[in-house]
Amino acid sequence: MKITKDSLKSEIIVNAPLKHVWDALTKPEHLNRWYTKNNEVDFRIGGRGYMEHGWGVTSEGVFTEIDAMKHFVLQSLDGDFTTITSLKEVENGIRVSIEYQASFIRDMDSAAKENMLFGTLQFLENLKSVYETGIDNRVNIWKTWIGIMHTTSEGNRGTKVLQVKEGTAADAAGIKPDDVITEIDGDKIEGSGSFERTLNQKAINGLVALTMERKEEVLQKNCIIDKYPVPY
Repeated sequence: MKITKDSLKSEIIVNAPLKHVWDALTKPEHLNRWYTKNNEVDFRIGGRGYMEHGWGVTSEGVFTEIDAMKHFVLQSLDGDFTTITSLKEVENGIRVSIEYQASFIRDMDSAAKENMLFGTLQFLENLKSVYETGIDNRVNIWKTWIGIMHTTSEGNRGTKVLQVKEGTAADAAGIKPDDVITEIDGDKIEGSGSFERTLNQKAINGLVALTMERKEEVLQKNCIIDKYPVPY
């Protein structure tokens, strides 16, 4: 992941032929295999792309640049959000890079930026899974939550709680803003994404032990795992 003032970038290497990966990113029927629930893609310069991602999220834009097998650019209808998708052949496959550029990125807090990039990486990992193993993992993405907004703490030493939603499992467990969660059931947490991945492996309605730092104190809180509030 790469975060700058006005852009966010995520990438992955997919061990598959270049043509297969290009088709996965540009052809409607292939997009539905790993990414979209539904889409309407007119893949040409000036053509529109509409995508339903699941979890109530959609996006729409116009293709402004296409360099076959190398990169393409999708710009939002208002012109304020640009997605640049690039492909490059490397020794062990195809490096797929997705970069977001927008003026409002500089105003996003760290949690929002990390969440946006983590979501992109989840889908890129599913692209890799589908085209390397044939397994679509979307049913296993974003199954659980406890009701917090959080961001990677300094030195990747856990994840720092920024907000606790009232009435959620985290609220009931007594988790507070500025707490740093360092372990889930003894498993070390090394940042925001690490927390989400580890939590997502837990059973809904199950109980987990969270190890946290609150100022100079180390605490352990038991917390119920809730179902992710937005269905796929």
